[in-house]
Amino acid sequence: MASIQQGTSNEHHRLLDLRHELEATLGAKDADTLMAHLPPVTWQRVATKDDVGTLGVELRAEMAQLRAEMAQLRAEISSEMHQGFARQTRWLVGMMSAWSTVLLAAIAIFA
Repeated sequence: MASIQQGTSNEHHRLLDLRHELEATLGAKDADTLMAHLPPVTWQRVATKDDVGTLGVELRAEMAQLRAEMAQLRAEISSEMHQGFARQTRWLVGMMSAWSTVLLAAIAIFA
């Protein structure tokens, strides 16, 4: 941690020295303009096209894995719903048969 802070401190001092040199050479306005175009971090921390490409590949792999997990969950839910609907249909048919029997018995008794 101390070496990172020291590296950051050294970088900050180098940027200040550069700013002073630019101001002496170009003037304050041009020095400010030029310094504004430098990255806010050291060049080692700036992402390259390869870094972004690698990150894109990793992200697409994670998305594919997530899609596969979602497809599996969708299949499980569909199966559970199918079983539940089948069970409910059997129950309803049984209840309708029972009520029909009771109704027919009541008609036979009271007719």
